[in-house]
Amino acid sequence: MKRVFISVLLAVFFVINGFAASNSTMGTVKVKSDSIIKEIKIEGNSYLPEETIVYKISLKPGDMFDKGKVTEDIKKLYSLGYYETVKVFADETSDGLVLKYVLVEKPKVSSVRFEGNKEISIDKIKKKTGFEEGSFVDKVLSYEKLNDLKEKIEKHYNEKGYINAKVSYTVEKVAPKKVKVVFKIDEGKKAYVCKIKIIGNKVLKAGKIKDILLTKEPSFWRFRFHPSLIKENLEKDREKIVKLYKNKGYIEIKVGKPEVKKLDGCYEVVYPIEHEGPLYKIGKVDIEGNKMFTKEKLLSLVPSLKPGNPYNSELPTEFIVKVSKEYGKLGFIFVSVQPEVNVDRENHTVDFLFRVEEGERAKIRDINIKGNFDSRDRTVRRELDIYETGLFKTDSLERSVRRLYNTGYYDEVNIKPKIVGKNLLDVNLDLKERLTGMFSLGLGYSSTTNLTAMVSLRKGNLFGTGDTISLSGQFGSKVNYYDIGYSHKWWLDKPQTLGIRVFNHKNEYTTYTSLKKGFSVNLSRRIAKDWNIGLGYTLAKTTISDIDSNATTIVKDEEGTSTVGLISSRVTLDLRDNRFLPHRGLMFSTSTKFAGKTFGGDDNFYVVVADISRHFYLDDITERYRIPVVVSGHIKAGIANTYGDTEVVPIDYRFFVGGDTTVRGFRWGEAGPVDANGDPEGANRELVANLEIGYDISRNLRLIGFFDIGAGWWNEIDFSTLRKAAGFGMRVLTPVGPIRLDIGYKLDKKPEETASEWHFGLGTYF
Repeated sequence: MKRVFISVLLAVFFVINGFAASNSTMGTVKVKSDSIIKEIKIEGNSYLPEETIVYKISLKPGDMFDKGKVTEDIKKLYSLGYYETVKVFADETSDGLVLKYVLVEKPKVSSVRFEGNKEISIDKIKKKTGFEEGSFVDKVLSYEKLNDLKEKIEKHYNEKGYINAKVSYTVEKVAPKKVKVVFKIDEGKKAYVCKIKIIGNKVLKAGKIKDILLTKEPSFWRFRFHPSLIKENLEKDREKIVKLYKNKGYIEIKVGKPEVKKLDGCYEVVYPIEHEGPLYKIGKVDIEGNKMFTKEKLLSLVPSLKPGNPYNSELPTEFIVKVSKEYGKLGFIFVSVQPEVNVDRENHTVDFLFRVEEGERAKIRDINIKGNFDSRDRTVRRELDIYETGLFKTDSLERSVRRLYNTGYYDEVNIKPKIVGKNLLDVNLDLKERLTGMFSLGLGYSSTTNLTAMVSLRKGNLFGTGDTISLSGQFGSKVNYYDIGYSHKWWLDKPQTLGIRVFNHKNEYTTYTSLKKGFSVNLSRRIAKDWNIGLGYTLAKTTISDIDSNATTIVKDEEGTSTVGLISSRVTLDLRDNRFLPHRGLMFSTSTKFAGKTFGGDDNFYVVVADISRHFYLDDITERYRIPVVVSGHIKAGIANTYGDTEVVPIDYRFFVGGDTTVRGFRWGEAGPVDANGDPEGANRELVANLEIGYDISRNLRLIGFFDIGAGWWNEIDFSTLRKAAGFGMRVLTPVGPIRLDIGYKLDKKPEETASEWHFGLGTYF
């Protein structure tokens, strides 16, 4: 038997033995090139079964020996990551060649330990680096993984301001095939910035440049006492300075590499402006290929894109985005806008030529709806402003999402268009339904009603039709309420809602008792895509009794039973993205109530109220940073008057300013006229303004701060009597809508008033 030893240095994938064209030799022993392999043996394997290793080897018994294939097979085995060395022995026998693969396996990691960290906990290091015990422990030792983790730890320390942090590791053998890994962290001292210098700047002030930097100086009034020095931010700052100058028209700007100088206990960062260059202005602006819109219309979308204005490097992108959106409204979602920018360095101008390829309008093939387990398919489709075989318009898509959210039946509405052909799309609509049925019992207390018990049964999206039925009651020593309501969506298969409500309300106030019974019928209809109009009729019988001797004349004059019959109307424009917890959009409405003997009542009066609210989502301002803050403003004004032989507006139809829906921090009606006992009298004029700043903790929880101002008056409006309050609260989105909890503090407290008031309610504030 002749034996040949083939040794392979795997690090470079090279077979040491020299194989000649007709045979191979190792010393004085030769392997014939036409030798037939009789058997393949595997030795030293414990991690992988022999069958798996043999499968990876391309040479099989019965094959002719091939030195090239041996080399490739060794590469394959090495790439598995389990072996430190692979040795191949060839034994020639009278029956053929026996190839023996002798494997030396890498050890497995028994444990990974971290030492030397003091300022950053092990848990934070693991979380920030994505370290998982299972990726290392009981796994084959991988220096590639260890080096990657080492770099991640150093990067995390650098991000925290430890720019001199060093990380190393040791691998110690604890058993024949077991090692432990110890990462040793030398944190060093944290690097703080104490000064930032901008040198070489002439056209832009240093403060303007510092404002856009990620690296910051200490600032007492911004509570920034020891800002960290983070190395990777320095190059980003240089790029931000370049971008700032280019956006101001200085396209020849050159900014040198930031310099870091160590001072006594901190660092100074110097940003050198090497060359600002001249100011470039916009020269010619032209558009080609536009047919649907005129050049003037498209240019009006970006007012800054005018000849003579300073050049801004972001203008082409802004123009492309806005033009694409404008075309998308008409269904041209495949429109292409290619900018051509020509710089005239002699005259310091920049010319723009935008080439527009409008393409064809996109059409919808199928609308596929998923996730509507309770809602019927037609209940979803009727809210859509898009339809199969129709055009795919971006504004119609946005409107469809808004309408679905505003039904209150869905937590999530995801629309994903999919191209299925030339200018043809499928619209995949994925819904996540909310719980729309709720039964609740509870207790409540307020200074007006004392302790009360509450019961409520409400079912929205009844039988998947979108209809709503509700029954509620409130019982206590001073209050008894009964309400039954039904709302029928898409009555007569039109975008209109028919609502019917029956009520019985009894309230015992300080100086009188009020009992109101009646019903109302309302019909509202959507018109012009986002507008709604409504018309209703209410008939209510009110009895005022148990009048105290200290009651005001206004209350005493209401004693007895009276009937109010009124026609109501409402016009609404609702562009909010979600009426339950809005982030952006506009809401405008006007409502009127016109009561008279003609409508079955005893009194002649009217009430007109107008209000508008606007919501801004700060997260829309920047793509770089997450700013989950909503700024909301609201103004409401109302007027009520009598006509005919009626002299005073009934109590129940006056404005009571103060409380959880007007000026928070005040009790109900306290910010308007009060009688000698301090009880609210109501008013026939009101003005209320509210400002809220909300921070989203999650999609269903928002913390808010607010400022309210408002007042109620009789006939004469006196702005000097406006009451003011501020406070904070929260909004929690539940299946029955948002729950509001606020505490307001009076900013103009009078001696006899409380300093603050708590407010609780259901539904949106405005």
